[in-house]
Amino acid sequence: MKNELDILKKHLGEVEAVGEFKANQICSQINDANDFIGALQVLELTLKKIEQSITQRLDDQIDDLQKRTLDATTSQLIQNCSFMGTALFGNIFNVYVGKKLFEFEISNPLLILEKAGYEGVLAYIQDKRDEIKNILADLANTIIMGQSIDNAGMYDSSMDFKNLFR
Repeated sequence: MKNELDILKKHLGEVEAVGEFKANQICSQINDANDFIGALQVLELTLKKIEQSITQRLDDQIDDLQKRTLDATTSQLIQNCSFMGTALFGNIFNVYVGKKLFEFEISNPLLILEKAGYEGVLAYIQDKRDEIKNILADLANTIIMGQSIDNAGMYDSSMDFKNLFR
């Protein structure tokens, strides 16, 4: 059997590695999409916690001390929000699926507090939660509709996807 393989290799050349790069590229693209989805899910959960925290406190009449406690709690949630060791607030995330670019940008919602108050913070959080839901639904539809993620030429092979969240 080894002789037959040697004869085939002699006439056809080494064909083992032909599919390896494409498989590695597809795996990399799937990992990037999974990381993107994971980061959005962590952000959505944190935004939900912040929204619930603010809403519960605003339903009651709160004094300045309670407002500072609320701000500190919210700030701590924002600072602790990370995915794979990378802080998520104050970043832009993007990933290609097929030939479609999915992008999401989020700032620290407490930056709105001074100008728009807690109502502005809640509006920003709700807008971002809706945006995340829409992106995840659109991403799922893109994948379901069969748009192949292995289209040649859509990724620059020199691009470092590990730095997506930096």
